[in-house]
Amino acid sequence: MMSWLQATVIVVITVIVAAAAGDARTTGSLMALGRHLAQECASCHRLDGGDNGIPPIVGLEADYFIETIGFYKSGERDNPAMVSVAQSLDDEQIKALSLYFGSLSGQQSAEAPVAAPSVAARKERKR
Repeated sequence: MMSWLQATVIVVITVIVAAAAGDARTTGSLMALGRHLAQECASCHRLDGGDNGIPPIVGLEADYFIETIGFYKSGERDNPAMVSVAQSLDDEQIKALSLYFGSLSGQQSAEAPVAAPSVAARKERKR
C-alpha cells in the first residue's frame, strides 16, 4: 500500500510535468499568434531588420519590446500610429508579439546581420 507521502509526491510530479507540457503549448500558441499579429506591424516595420526610418523591432528582447509598447499604451511616447496600435493590444497579444519578434533575426543584406541591442545597452544609450 502506498503511503500518504508517496501519493503526494506522485501527484506533485504529475502536476509539474503537466504544467511544463502546458507551457510548451502556450509558447507555441503565443508564437503563432505573434506571427499572425506581426502582419500588421510589417506594414511599417521591416521584418528583415532593416531601418527605413522606422525603428527595427526584429530581434528585440521580449522585456524591452513589452516595456516599449507599454510606453505607447500609457502615452509616455506619443507617436499617433503606435499609440493607436499599442492601445488596441491586450497583454497576451503584446507577449505574443514580443516572443515572435524576439525569435527573429533580420538581415539588411546577406553580409550585414542586424544585432538587436540588449535592454541594458538601449537604456545606456538613452542617457
